[in-house]
Amino acid sequence: MIAMDRENLFAHGWSHVCSTTHDVTELEAFRRRVGAPPQALQTFNPRWPHLDLRGEPRRVALLQPDVRVFESSKDLVRFVRAQRPRGA
Repeated sequence: MIAMDRENLFAHGWSHVCSTTHDVTELEAFRRRVGAPPQALQTFNPRWPHLDLRGEPRRVALLQPDVRVFESSKDLVRFVRAQRPRGA
């Protein structure tokens, strides 16, 4: 499942997008679907792969009916962590 925050707590105009299963393939497919550039996919931390979106790709992502949108970054992180198995 794809989940995102409406706006990144620390960067106005940006959103984080996460896969609840760490699925980089799912994130890459979503990146393409919303028209984000390749550098939007952040995989430097294998425990927390995500997309950083802004501009039109962010607006498109927020309108996707299959995306769970959270009002805050804190709520997004809490939700994604709760979906992952312990120790993952």
